[in-house]
Amino acid sequence: MEQRDKQAKRDREIVRIVETYSDMLLRIALNRVNSIAEAEDVVQSTFERLIRRQPHFADREHEKAWLIKTAIRICIDEARKTSKRAEAPLNEEITAAYSEESYELLDTIRRLPERDRDAVYLYYYEEYAVKDVAKLLGEREGTTRSRLSRARQKLKAIMEGENNEQVL
Repeated sequence: MEQRDKQAKRDREIVRIVETYSDMLLRIALNRVNSIAEAEDVVQSTFERLIRRQPHFADREHEKAWLIKTAIRICIDEARKTSKRAEAPLNEEITAAYSEESYELLDTIRRLPERDRDAVYLYYYEEYAVKDVAKLLGEREGTTRSRLSRARQKLKAIMEGENNEQVL
């Protein structure tokens, strides 16, 4: 009986985690992959790891950080498996998750190198502090600050280049 109660409690906890973090993990995955189907696979794999490993979390922030790190690692693993992905713009399926302005900015962010992309997304979209982004990405805080600064410069150059092309 006690075993059944523990399992029922664990099942309720998994349902809470899935309901709480699914959208956020999907957005993070979309930041790295080329289709909504791939992003959904990443989210599913993240939850599968959660169920298999059953980690103990100190608090909700630890729980959220574990899920984000796991989703990013899965994206990296998938990218290695497929070795060379075509750089494609975000497709129409994804636009429903974002406003048109946000969609265009995300498409521009996708042109950044993956580590820069992750830092920008976590900092601006998920509103993590620099120290938290650094911890999630496994790098020093100064490195993350530099990464964000360079990423902003790259984004500015990309956006200015597009504006200049539109004028011509």
